[in-house]
Amino acid sequence: MKRIASLVFISLLTLSIVFPVVHAYDVGITTEQQAITISISDSGLDVEENIKVTNSAYVNMTSVKFWIQQDAFDVEILAVESGNSLSSIVIGSNRRECNLSQYNLSLAPEDTLDIRLTYTLPTDTKHFVKTILYDTASLSITYGNDELYRGEHLVYSAESNSVQVLLHIATEAPVNIVYIIIIFLLVVVLVASTLLLMRKQRKKAKKSIVESKEALATKKALLLSLLKDVEKKHRAKDISDETYNKLKEEYKQQAVDAMKKIEDLKN
Repeated sequence: MKRIASLVFISLLTLSIVFPVVHAYDVGITTEQQAITISISDSGLDVEENIKVTNSAYVNMTSVKFWIQQDAFDVEILAVESGNSLSSIVIGSNRRECNLSQYNLSLAPEDTLDIRLTYTLPTDTKHFVKTILYDTASLSITYGNDELYRGEHLVYSAESNSVQVLLHIATEAPVNIVYIIIIFLLVVVLVASTLLLMRKQRKKAKKSIVESKEALATKKALLLSLLKDVEKKHRAKDISDETYNKLKEEYKQQAVDAMKKIEDLKN
């Protein structure tokens, strides 16, 4: 009888080693990767955390904890592979716990689970804070194309386990409508000033053309008058033939040039 009892005890012990019982706690969980991206939207700062957790213990795990910053809203926790949206309960300051067993999920030893955690923070949030609850191999915090933080081999400690980064880019508010109106008005004023200047230049050029026509017409009239005077003086024998011919050709040529310019302006 004692031999049978011993065999039963040894069998149960062997089974407990080979097939560990389900453990309700998360002691032994580690985080291989935690990639956090932050973007700004109309509702605030949208945060997405992609987390890969691993069971480094020798028993199954059915509980996973997360730390979410104060004032977060629209919190959603998703088991990526199964597509299950996980509910959570608040268990302390900014801590939430998901019971995987109610979704028929568990973490066997050495198994991994991909979790996507999304939530929104107020737009005026100045600092983003992340507290690690497990030993973490890699933690990154990115906004847009800017990586604000990267840490490797972070060891959980009850005394110092928080990362805080300044959201110097993410918390910039959208452009104020007043600034948009001011910029629009400045553009309108600039365009109007340019058009007015062009109009003045056209008027000035047109006026210059008119003055040139008047000057050429006056020059033509004066040259024709001079030709008549020279001819009169030549008839009266007041000037010699040589002087007459020279002045006549000169004044005649200048008059012809003036008439050609007048015609060119007309065309």
